[in-house]
Amino acid sequence: MHSATRLALALLCALPAVLPAADISPADPLLRYVGRFDTTRPEAPRASWSASTVAFTVDGGDVSATFNDAGKNHWQVVINGQPTAVLALQAGEHSYSVATDLPAGRHTIELVKRTEPSLGSSQLTGLRIGDSAKLLPTPARSRRIEIIGDSITCGFGNEAPNKEAPFKPETQNAWLTYGAIAARALDADYVAIASSGKKLWPDNTIVALYDRVLHESATPRWDFAAWTPDVVVINLGTNDFNRANPEEAAWVAAYLKFIGEIRARYPEAPIYCALGPMISEWPGDRKPRSTLLGYFEKILAQANAAGGPSVRLIDFGTQAQHHGIGAQWHPSVKTHQLMAEKLIAALKQDLGW
Repeated sequence: MHSATRLALALLCALPAVLPAADISPADPLLRYVGRFDTTRPEAPRASWSASTVAFTVDGGDVSATFNDAGKNHWQVVINGQPTAVLALQAGEHSYSVATDLPAGRHTIELVKRTEPSLGSSQLTGLRIGDSAKLLPTPARSRRIEIIGDSITCGFGNEAPNKEAPFKPETQNAWLTYGAIAARALDADYVAIASSGKKLWPDNTIVALYDRVLHESATPRWDFAAWTPDVVVINLGTNDFNRANPEEAAWVAAYLKFIGEIRARYPEAPIYCALGPMISEWPGDRKPRSTLLGYFEKILAQANAAGGPSVRLIDFGTQAQHHGIGAQWHPSVKTHQLMAEKLIAALKQDLGW
């Protein structure tokens, strides 16, 4: 083979597959969307939050998906519960091979947004399956979990080699975060409303974004009646306590107000307040970890005194060096697994799951 021909073939293999127009519209009712998708244009839904998922089932053959993206997001392909390819989206609209030569029989495919909302939204504009393949129903999981958080919940740098590593989209994997791992173990659909650097109070808060469909846009607003979780986990505080301990009375009041807002939207859902693994007793006098535990003691007492579903604490402990540290001191995949085990145990014990 001529060297120029070999080079051309190598370049072709390195690019995402350029496939014909989709056979299946993203608006097809047999596609199942988990998470917040902007369906202003039903034929081209957009998602920005980590772990947003498109699920569908085919009976074999080839599958490809077409995305329109700014060129920063990564999506995990999961086939029959096992991670396979990672779609590193390029700028603009392109088609990507999801699976090839699937054998005959049911195959459930999930496309899971690995990357966080600060990298922008991805738009699914098409889906193509083999000419002889069929799209089949994909049932919902039996439970629902929502987690509200910051970079930890996003999976910031969880696949990075060490704490000195900078943030890179390719080392962020929301499919391997504690929430996603726990949800799969408990047969639950999972929604993460989380963004790196966000706090509870008084500024730069996730609370201000909580009713958004897309992280980057104030409209459209999310319809909370569209999806009701069975349990809510609030994992905030790491950024609030990063430089100084926030003022107790105001921070406790803000947390209680947020719990009230969640209860108003999900009146039957128990709530867990989480103490994250990046908070420790740092050198000095302010003792962030023990201080936050003291704040939580007051929050739980007042929230439960008000009645309604229980509000509980889940302490994820402090991450250990021997379990690896992700980018910029964030939890590693191993630490996320250990966090998931604690969450699974708590939900089984408290809720009978």
